[in-house]
Amino acid sequence: MQSTELGETTKSAMIAVVGAGTMGSSIVVALLAAGYSVLLKETDQAFLDKGMANIDRLLSGRVKKGLAPEEAQLQRSRIQGVLDFERFAEVDFVIEAAPESIEIKKNIFEQLDQWCNVDAILATNTSSLSITQIANFARRADKVVGLHFFNPAHIMKLVEVIPGLETSHDTVARALELAQSMGKLAIRVEECASFLVNRLLGRYMNESLFALEGGAASVEEIDKAVCDYVMPIGPLALRDMNGADIGLAVANFNYQEYGERFAVPSLLGRMVEANMLGQKTMGGFYSYDKETRKRAGVNPEFLKFLTGSTSKTGEFSAERLFLPMINESFLAMQERICQPEDLDAALMAGLGMRRGPLTLASEIGLKDCLAMLEAAFKADASGRVQERFRPAPLLKRFVWAGRSSVL
Repeated sequence: MQSTELGETTKSAMIAVVGAGTMGSSIVVALLAAGYSVLLKETDQAFLDKGMANIDRLLSGRVKKGLAPEEAQLQRSRIQGVLDFERFAEVDFVIEAAPESIEIKKNIFEQLDQWCNVDAILATNTSSLSITQIANFARRADKVVGLHFFNPAHIMKLVEVIPGLETSHDTVARALELAQSMGKLAIRVEECASFLVNRLLGRYMNESLFALEGGAASVEEIDKAVCDYVMPIGPLALRDMNGADIGLAVANFNYQEYGERFAVPSLLGRMVEANMLGQKTMGGFYSYDKETRKRAGVNPEFLKFLTGSTSKTGEFSAERLFLPMINESFLAMQERICQPEDLDAALMAGLGMRRGPLTLASEIGLKDCLAMLEAAFKADASGRVQERFRPAPLLKRFVWAGRSSVL
């Protein structure tokens, strides 16, 4: 891609990817499908071999779904694996896909700054770390940008493009153009903790645990109600899939950054302490068959962790689980994290929602959303308010203005 604009890329254009793990491998496959050649960097041969084997597996899966074997072989031939940065002067765009450790990324970006040509764009695939902090590790903060792919990157359509404080408009434009050239829905998101989609997802995931803890519904009832309503997979099945340990780390991070409205359900910490992590330990909210790894009903060992009431006070409604997500959407709009018209599209592409939170708010009715939030926010018998339901000021203004919908 030396001296070639992204809009004029050819089959010979090369992108560098740092990290051949799960995300790095998947990003490579997405780049290959878009016609790019890839310079894939790892720290040692064993990691590189493992990454190449995973790429081969993903390409074989695409062949089974209709990709011509000859095309798969051609794409595979466009990968060049390396163990150092010596050839990075040949590329104008780098995507870092290393583990979520600020120290690891610091080392990588210092090396990229040294080896890459002065005009090269340096993108990080971080899902939560500060773009501005990462950019400060290079002497070209204006050319560092977040390029957050969703897992698996070769399938999921959404890419969040996140500028840091010093990122230039040209860098953002080139990042958006690269993602779009890969057939992605590329949405600019201003920098905030967990960015847009994972920030909103966290509110809904937490609320599902509070509902379970409080006895509003059972594991299976919550997941079924949510799937019937708007999601492709229930929140508890999704938590098992991703791992309770990962979920706890993300929840704690969001609580640290945003405060009490992101309060962490105690249930999650107790499950991690008991090593009930989900699919990786064959038991979380559900049990899993050790041979097939398929779900085998609710985990009987899990039920002892339920400390709340087990008697229902009424019919469970999936809408309540989405109230915090809807409220956070208004807070995100208030902060101008993204364009309002992009919010639903991002959530639908990133999470597979059939309708986004702003559409849900309009369907429920903004006035009714506010009324439900205000009722849930009120102080309990101990005098403590439920901070996670404090209505967003922008939602109040929409209702006061007589708006019936958001967009």
